[in-house]
Amino acid sequence: MLDTRLTKESRDRALARLSESSRPGRELDVLVIGGGITGAGIALDAASRGLETVVVEAQDWGAGTSSRSSKLVHGGLRYLQMLDFKLVFEALAERDLLLTTVAPHLVRPVPFLYPLRHRVWERAFVGAGIALYDVLATLRRGKRALPWHRHLSRADLDRVFPDLSARAAVGQIEYWDATVDDARYVTTLVRTAAGYGAQAATRIQVVELTKNGAGVVDGALLRDLETDRVIAVKARHVISSTGVWTEQSQALAGETGGLRVLASKGIHIVVPRDRIEGDAGLILQTKKS
Repeated sequence: MLDTRLTKESRDRALARLSESSRPGRELDVLVIGGGITGAGIALDAASRGLETVVVEAQDWGAGTSSRSSKLVHGGLRYLQMLDFKLVFEALAERDLLLTTVAPHLVRPVPFLYPLRHRVWERAFVGAGIALYDVLATLRRGKRALPWHRHLSRADLDRVFPDLSARAAVGQIEYWDATVDDARYVTTLVRTAAGYGAQAATRIQVVELTKNGAGVVDGALLRDLETDRVIAVKARHVISSTGVWTEQSQALAGETGGLRVLASKGIHIVVPRDRIEGDAGLILQTKKS
């Protein structure tokens, strides 16, 4: 594989290749706009198939939506409540691949506790759901990457999470998911793409998407935010992976494209570790959730 370091020199090489692409016969195969997890994955997929690829990012790798995560790699326990079994099955399969094959150095197991407020019906109801969650994780590969769930008593809860109020639960169910270093994961994908021949550059902003005579997007005007220089780029395929900026990216081509971004609000409260004594995650529901 090629040199995967993301340095000033590698950025300069990417800019030089972008500049060359406007010459006849020198257009890129793929220009990827957006350096989050989606753009990095697209660049890796394209480069690994032998396509000449450049990925550009206006900020830093994974600085947009990809950095606004809970850092969880999970199957989506709440999607079981929505009966979306296919989504949960696929997500669990990908979770286990990340744990065992793709990025075991960046993804690690994390235990979660589901506190129970009712001794009988809730333990049976929630237990059945989490058991199904575990079964779905086993179906594709025939073996598990994480331990099976287990039922624990109130005394066990005091031991595992001593700072949880005695009024909060009469028992618990422990199950496992995973957490990821999201910034390193995105950067690793970009570097892996570079190893397959992709070029990559940050601090590059798209100011316009250009079209050929048939009205098809065939390139872009890019601004180097370090020098304010504008570069005309030509590519056979231009892929926008700009997350919440999708509508703005479409507008650069002079059209809406039919895609709309609907906001999904999530709140993460960060508490110093020494303020709460506990070695596991907690799944807590409000009345509205």
